[in-house]
Amino acid sequence: MNMNIVDNVVDDTRVNSFHLMIMFWCSMLMLFDGYDLVIYGSVLPELMADWKLPAVTAGVIGSSALFGMMIGALSLGSSSDRFGRRRVILTCLVVFSVAALANGFCENSTQFVVCRFFTGVGLGGMVPNIVALMTEMSPKRKRNIMVTVMLSCFSVGGVIAAVMGKVVTPTFGWRANFLIAGLSLLTFPLLFRWLPESITFLLSNQRYVEADRILRKLAPSYAGSANSLAALSRGAAYEHKRSRAAQLFAEGRAQDTILIWIAFGMCMLMVYGLNTWLPKLMTASGYSIGSSLTFLITLNVGAVLGGLVSGWLADRWGGKRTLILFFLVATVSIDLLGYKQNLAILNLLLMLAGATTIGTLCIVHAFAAQFYPANIRSTGVGWAAAAGRFGAVAGPALGGYLVSQKFPVTFNFLVFAVPGVVAAIAIVLTSRPGKHVPVNAKVATVSAE
Repeated sequence: MNMNIVDNVVDDTRVNSFHLMIMFWCSMLMLFDGYDLVIYGSVLPELMADWKLPAVTAGVIGSSALFGMMIGALSLGSSSDRFGRRRVILTCLVVFSVAALANGFCENSTQFVVCRFFTGVGLGGMVPNIVALMTEMSPKRKRNIMVTVMLSCFSVGGVIAAVMGKVVTPTFGWRANFLIAGLSLLTFPLLFRWLPESITFLLSNQRYVEADRILRKLAPSYAGSANSLAALSRGAAYEHKRSRAAQLFAEGRAQDTILIWIAFGMCMLMVYGLNTWLPKLMTASGYSIGSSLTFLITLNVGAVLGGLVSGWLADRWGGKRTLILFFLVATVSIDLLGYKQNLAILNLLLMLAGATTIGTLCIVHAFAAQFYPANIRSTGVGWAAAAGRFGAVAGPALGGYLVSQKFPVTFNFLVFAVPGVVAAIAIVLTSRPGKHVPVNAKVATVSAE
């Protein structure tokens, strides 16, 4: 059953309190994601000193969470098309909350790696599902801005993590930051009560009573029922039976799928490489550790602004043009960070780098979500995010190698800038989002012209 018709029902709906409620809870989950991932970079100098970790080992620890995210995106991230987004999201919340809390009690690097890995598994499975849920539940005219507002909360979590590293660590030690991360588990009862299930999933499983209840809130002006909505799309049963992963490469989508994976990988390499190693790289440039953590805060503040601006631009210019622009600005700003600048220029470059790397991660998720039809959307975003994790894993590990080799700081930043060019080229070569969706079930997409 092809459920792209659900997108069409939501397209003409005005944003209401139900849409905003979904955006709020998904945004909170993204905030937890940002905190849990950025907190490692903010405590890294203290952790290296406490456990006398070499740079390469510290890089491997940083990569363990991101490797876990790859595993989580491939398994849990794509399983919700089969088991439901709500169930998978709640499972992921428990996994990453418990694992993050356990990090605060680790006594050696091996235990720490295991806990970071499972933190990553939970986060990696969660993100594709909340992106797919938010995309399905958002009206077309506000889809990009709503998805990117939600995703930009990753950076809000990053700012909180950097502030906690600066304020909490000197008094209570680095472990306290991970105990704070475990507080996300307290939101489980609230999300269990308020987070809705995907209508696409409910219709696919003939759960029409539940689908009707959500449909009335999601699109109050829709005159039909869930049963009639399902009847409109029963003609595409063959597509539903085919393997969801195989559908990512069907109907001419293969080249674009690979290009989207490349863009994800390059973007995540820049994001996680900078978030993990920026304080250490800035310290190597002669700044104090306090100033270096302030720079991490500035990077993530820029990311919040970038996430919001990218969604606004994508709704007007198209996702493709916005991504190309942001990747090119990221290349220039990251490269210039390697050179001595006055404080005003340095902060501007940091904000631009955050806006066009972490902020770009917001719109690249939205771009992928709108590229695929609804019945494989979670799978499409999940596999793209999983492929991107190769870049995410490489970022911290690459930073550890660069620091251990004592290369010039200018060279280190240049290495982190080059992926921006590769990502821009990949996006240039992609087709318009939604091009490969069958005409009789066209999914609403952002203009790419």
